[in-house]
Amino acid sequence: MHIIKDEELGPLIQTDLRDFISLLSAMTDLNPEETPRQLIGRMLLEASKCEEMLDAFGAPNNEYWSPVRMTAALAKAFSRVIYNLFHIYLSADGYQLLDVDGDFIGATRESRNLLMSSFSKASAGFMNLAKKMNLNHDLRPLEDFHFHDPPMEGVLQANRKGRSVHKPRDTAVYLATNLLNLAEKSTWLDIYRKIEPDQYHTCIPDVVSEERLRSLSNNFHSLQSLYDTYLSGSDIAEMDKKLPVMRGHITVIFHLLDTAETLTHFYERHASKNWNKKLKPPISNKELLGIIIGYFVAFSDKYILAATELCRDILKSYAVQGEIVVPIPNYRGFHVRPSTLIAKIAIHYGSEVTMLLGSAVYDASLPLELFRANEELNRRKRDAVARYVMEHKLIKNDAGATYDEPLMKKILRVIFLDLLEKQKIMIYNNDFSFEDLKPYENETLAEFIKRAIALYLAMGKIDIVSGDTVSFQGDMRVLEDIRTLAEHGYGEDKFGNNIVLPPELSYLKR
Repeated sequence: MHIIKDEELGPLIQTDLRDFISLLSAMTDLNPEETPRQLIGRMLLEASKCEEMLDAFGAPNNEYWSPVRMTAALAKAFSRVIYNLFHIYLSADGYQLLDVDGDFIGATRESRNLLMSSFSKASAGFMNLAKKMNLNHDLRPLEDFHFHDPPMEGVLQANRKGRSVHKPRDTAVYLATNLLNLAEKSTWLDIYRKIEPDQYHTCIPDVVSEERLRSLSNNFHSLQSLYDTYLSGSDIAEMDKKLPVMRGHITVIFHLLDTAETLTHFYERHASKNWNKKLKPPISNKELLGIIIGYFVAFSDKYILAATELCRDILKSYAVQGEIVVPIPNYRGFHVRPSTLIAKIAIHYGSEVTMLLGSAVYDASLPLELFRANEELNRRKRDAVARYVMEHKLIKNDAGATYDEPLMKKILRVIFLDLLEKQKIMIYNNDFSFEDLKPYENETLAEFIKRAIALYLAMGKIDIVSGDTVSFQGDMRVLEDIRTLAEHGYGEDKFGNNIVLPPELSYLKR
């Protein structure tokens, strides 16, 4: 391929660079508070065009032209971020945002102005370089672009007729449920609470990364698109004022994450390298990280948390009530793991769900409540095995006979083996032994065996397989997840070992 000399490229692309460099020249003298948004939008367009053109000529790998290519990348990133901040600043009132800690509007304006000042400084630095490279002639004055922001003195009347959509309640539930799931996936955004600003650099890219932000922002963008397709302008959105508020939060979170991705990309790729004597960094890493973590990440996290409570309220409004019957956990009933997982499901959706066992009612969102059910379950287990013991032929034919200790232990072993063979009990202790158990004075054989079983049950050496079931009542979305959990052993096998939960319950792992 033909090699172009460094000095030959300028005249070839001077016309294509003209608007880009003209705008950079204008940026050097602009007041951040007075800069029209249209200028930033045009800068984004011109920087993108120049970046692609310079790439085609191989500028990234050329020492002479790489600073120009770097300037185009900087202008593209900063103009995109600043333009989004303009949008957030001007649209925030329409999002109907819930109150969160911090002055969001003030922080948005402050971040925008800091980036614009940094961009202006970088533009001045580039214009010195452009002069040396003879790229600063025949530039257009800013007036030629005719940028102006129209005065916002009001909005048009909302008189468009609402539309009916298919199953809007299902869509509202789906959106709220998925937002809750995304909230579970985005707990890493709280990193700003855990470290001091001077430690922000330690969390990129291990915690906050371009890839992670892109994935999360795409998910929120999908929710926004779904809302706009199926709920925006619908009758149900007119009637339920919580739905537009949910949409506003989805949108602002998307814009914050999407914009944070751009700045994080800039930080990861350019902030700590590629700068030289020809081109100085536009902003210090400390200031840049303060905007990424202290503004974008922090307010994304705050509005996600605010939106979770809103979504739970929406789900309560649209919840379909029902009841399911499921078996009790195989391993020691409602001990820590199954009780905690059930409670996490209920808390995840924020719905009221109760567990019924006989006449007793338990709050499924409280693990301690579910632990309490074990008292009744163990009583039922003891009664069930006692009935079997009393029906066993060695006991039934006892007829009040007396036995010495060795014979009583021998019969106890026989009955235990029968219970194991018929899968009435499970033994969990490999060192299981009857050696330490002694009959009381005047204790009958039946009393001795029932006491032994109750003792080993209380010690956790055995469990009794009763086949009991419990009922759960409440929001069917919660009940379906509890049913799925029960079908997968409540997260454990019959010996209490962890097992993998299905993908639909992945939120329980966090």
